[in-house]
Amino acid sequence: MYLRYYGLDDYPFSVTPDPAFLYLSASHREALSHLLYGAGEHGGFVALIGEVGTGKTTLIRALVDNDMPELDIALCWNPHLEVREFVATICDELGAEYDPRRDTSLKDLVDRLNRHLLATHANNRRTVLIIDEAQNLSRGVLEQLRLLTNLETHKHKLLRIILVGQPELEQLLARHDLRQLSQRITARFKLNALGYGETRAYVQHRLKLAGGSQHLFSAGALFALRRYTGGIPRLINMVCERALMGGYAHARSKIGPLIVSRAALETLPRERHSRWLRVGVPAASLAAVAVVGTLAWYPGIELTRAAEWMQSGGAGASTPVAGDVVGEDNAPNAAAPENGGANAMLATGEGGDSYRPMPADTDVAASDVEETESAPDTDVSSGSGGSTTAESVPAPGGLPAGDADITQLLRLWGVFGSEVRTDCRSLRVGDLRCLADTGNFSVIQRYNRPALLTIQDEGRTRKVLLSSLDGPEATLVGADGTRRITRAALGRIWTGEFEVVWRADSGVSLIQPGAVGSAVVWLRKRLDRIRGRNPETQLGPASPIYDEALQQRLRAFQAANGLKADAMAGPRTQMMLNGAVPSPGSPALNPVEE
Repeated sequence: MYLRYYGLDDYPFSVTPDPAFLYLSASHREALSHLLYGAGEHGGFVALIGEVGTGKTTLIRALVDNDMPELDIALCWNPHLEVREFVATICDELGAEYDPRRDTSLKDLVDRLNRHLLATHANNRRTVLIIDEAQNLSRGVLEQLRLLTNLETHKHKLLRIILVGQPELEQLLARHDLRQLSQRITARFKLNALGYGETRAYVQHRLKLAGGSQHLFSAGALFALRRYTGGIPRLINMVCERALMGGYAHARSKIGPLIVSRAALETLPRERHSRWLRVGVPAASLAAVAVVGTLAWYPGIELTRAAEWMQSGGAGASTPVAGDVVGEDNAPNAAAPENGGANAMLATGEGGDSYRPMPADTDVAASDVEETESAPDTDVSSGSGGSTTAESVPAPGGLPAGDADITQLLRLWGVFGSEVRTDCRSLRVGDLRCLADTGNFSVIQRYNRPALLTIQDEGRTRKVLLSSLDGPEATLVGADGTRRITRAALGRIWTGEFEVVWRADSGVSLIQPGAVGSAVVWLRKRLDRIRGRNPETQLGPASPIYDEALQQRLRAFQAANGLKADAMAGPRTQMMLNGAVPSPGSPALNPVEE
């Protein structure tokens, strides 16, 4: 129903355990490693324990789908069996031959199984028994499992066993009468829920595999999603599926926190979302009262003005765009988390990814991180290979009429409709952001994006829209059409200040060493394309870890483009990375060839 509307090729949040959509968080990656260890040559008895819906069955299917031709796997999905039925099921799964009419005793079945395992071992093959929902096994079946581990040669176990179950399995194995079985378990692992950063990466991963935009859910929506679901993948899928249906029904181009809240109330058990509301709503109310009280004590701000400030969404909220250009939920806080890029995904050890909030104005604060030239470039020969004399400079009267604004700049990005009433620093239109900067023509060329230039024209300061730089000439756009002007002439009246719109398709405003996630993959692939490599043809997935080798590559790019070589990919670095390669759907001063 919503696939075509959101440009999806497949349903990204199906609740069936599809290993094709498997997202390996730090905990899931380690759990899969334990499963591979249990199936390995020296594996023995392994237990994987996780809460309901954390992805245990998906990991089992991923192990089964793994290309291991020397491995025979027996899967037991129904643990509610008697001892003889259980051994017969193992024989059926492995293809061990037995006569149901003659081999009626448990001893006959075990003997048949033992002969089959010996023959398999002689052919240099390994056999693994995987039991899902193992917390439901009876004591008699568990004791038989212990006895099956005695099937061995002098050096190798003939049958490797992997128990997969819910936390009750851990309690079951801790029983005194099962201590002999518990002591034979050589590896145990507890699968954890997803953290905040991992929840974001999980949602983006599944959207990408389904062929859609990774940024369909806003930062605020992802935060609410984690709070409601507790990071349980199955619950995340249920809420996201319902949220996409709700977004489609209300013609939303992006899923905000209000849609996620409604979806959670409609799909999750009552005790889960009621617990979040009991804690979250009072906490939010107390926080609001505290902020209003603080503002009321601030000199020059009355209490009524402080309340009006809170009602309007706070100082951090951008001015609303007429006509709902953004397409977000019309909630005061819906756009606030979208600054967010200010939330970079960082490695936090075993806890997984997490959001690390940064100051709201990171785009500007990055000026001390990424330094560019500050004086206007009036040397035309540097960019064209030739020089322009003063006689060829047209008069300022050839400039476009009127004062250009951010609305005209956004039209070059395909954003049409009502006038945008916001300044550059507060601009939030989908994944489009705006940076106010200073520099010269060389800087703008490396950004390779249209820009609003501040000029001094006959004693008056105004803005003009630069749409292209072609050799020694520039193209300016105005209400009365376009104008061609030499760079030398434009450099005489340009103050060096400009505003440029850029697409934050990495999902964050700052990518720094130690970061982990999809933003690092984006950075890695951008640098590959700049070097002429096609990342889609590389073997295996790109690493999501910001390692030392990637830092060196980014420093080299920054140094070559006049940026501070600090391996911090802020807005300026990201814009130059985008401008150096073909970017479909993004306007360019000079088109980049493939």
